Amino acid sequence: MARKGNGRRQIRNKHMKSKEDLFQLIQSMSKSEKRYFTLDAQKSGRRYSKYLELFQAINEMEAYDEDKMRKKFGRHLPSDKSYLYESILRSMRDYRSSKSKAAQIKELTLDARFLYERGLYEQSEERLIQAKQMAHDLDDQLALLEITREQLNFVWTMKKKDYGASIEGLLDEKEDYIDNINEELKYLSLAYKLQMAKNDPELKQDEAAIETAFPAEGFQERYFPASAHAQRRFLQSAAQYHDLIEDFDRANGLYFRMVEWWDQFPAIKEEEYVRYIADVFNLLHASYSQKKYQQFESLLKRIEQEKPGSYHDQRLIFKQLTNYKILYHINFGISEGSEALVQQVEEGMAVYKLNPVSQLIIAFNLTLLLFILGKFSLCQRWAEKVLRDYNRTINNPDFRLAANLVSLLAAYDNSDIDRLDSALRAFQRSLKLTAKEERSQFFSSSAQHIKLLSNTTQKHTRAILKEFEDNINAIRTAGQESIPLGLDELVLAWIRSQKEGKTMRAIVREAVGSNTNSE
Repeated sequence: MARKGNGRRQIRNKHMKSKEDLFQLIQSMSKSEKRYFTLDAQKSGRRYSKYLELFQAINEMEAYDEDKMRKKFGRHLPSDKSYLYESILRSMRDYRSSKSKAAQIKELTLDARFLYERGLYEQSEERLIQAKQMAHDLDDQLALLEITREQLNFVWTMKKKDYGASIEGLLDEKEDYIDNINEELKYLSLAYKLQMAKNDPELKQDEAAIETAFPAEGFQERYFPASAHAQRRFLQSAAQYHDLIEDFDRANGLYFRMVEWWDQFPAIKEEEYVRYIADVFNLLHASYSQKKYQQFESLLKRIEQEKPGSYHDQRLIFKQLTNYKILYHINFGISEGSEALVQQVEEGMAVYKLNPVSQLIIAFNLTLLLFILGKFSLCQRWAEKVLRDYNRTINNPDFRLAANLVSLLAAYDNSDIDRLDSALRAFQRSLKLTAKEERSQFFSSSAQHIKLLSNTTQKHTRAILKEFEDNINAIRTAGQESIPLGLDELVLAWIRSQKEGKTMRAIVREAVGSNTNSE
């Protein structure tokens, strides 16, 4: 890991596009990865201590400060950062090699090439056989093609008995691998084109144009590929095609088959766990959007039973699963398990380094859930966290106003006069800070009517609620104001709860009606 000459440093500088590339790389590393790199660097001796010091200094930063780093590490900081960046990636390749079969295949292939160049042909062949078996386990057609090329070199050099038949067999394998690669790339390309077509409103309305661009014949089951990765891409493109023509039930069935596909290939699932999780969450999102709630609930349980090995996979599942679980509880008014859910959020936020946007979304959704469940004090505590800890970093006016509004409604429902006054003042201050005038009507009306409700007698409450409701409906009908985060639906549901003397949870559960199958 010793420092190289200036020429090498100039090449490496091209690899880093932004001053924050190194900071982002270090921040993405798990504790075990950082520990591995630190030990790896320490083995390199005193010459590497400067780079390890730079690594530790950047690791301790919450936000990157280039000027601060330059003052401490001098004018060679850009080239030193580039060298450290490459050193980390080199160390992480070593770290991953023991965990990744794909990495091991590449290493075995490189070993085989080295041994071949040294004339150690038998040893080279042994490495190729090991690599080929692992590549078959992963259905890695590109690796199999490369390994076959190396095997052809070996057979040609050794010229053992019947070597001509061996060459013919390897050439046949080569053709199969090329066909499989082309088929996989064909459906991958098709999936990309379908994704773009789904965002084209004119094409979506033209059945003839869709049929011309994407003939339905191509998605017939008889074209189902033989190789594993091509199968997944076929299912993906077919699902997107049926999404495009709005045959959502058929699309859902195909997305479900994509998830089942991973169970048929456990070695691929282990190697490409992030893609597996992405497919599961895509199906989860589709189930939620299409109100297939039984499927949605079973998928939640499936994901909860997952035991990801790496920190990064655990973090991904925590982020995605937590949001969907909170949304599920919100839309069904489910109180059972909410305490455990709050605890999971608190523990997960402490363990996993989510980006500020992800933290903000989870915290705000949890605030909404606690409000709907009538846990007003806890709701207000999380609203304060949104405003104090998360929204301050991002400075998003939508979330700021939304958190203030939910906190205000919670204070009103909790009959907490002191907190109601302070929440109202905070809401009004936040409203003044918001530059988006097109959103001022909804929030101004909310502040005005809640203030009226807090200062009126029971006799006049119903009239104020009716005026509040009419006002929001008028804003919605006019369509001139963008009301963020579904707050208009929330406030209308709250007004109804006040008029009918029901809890928000009861209102939500009535709206769900017969679709509810929890609790």
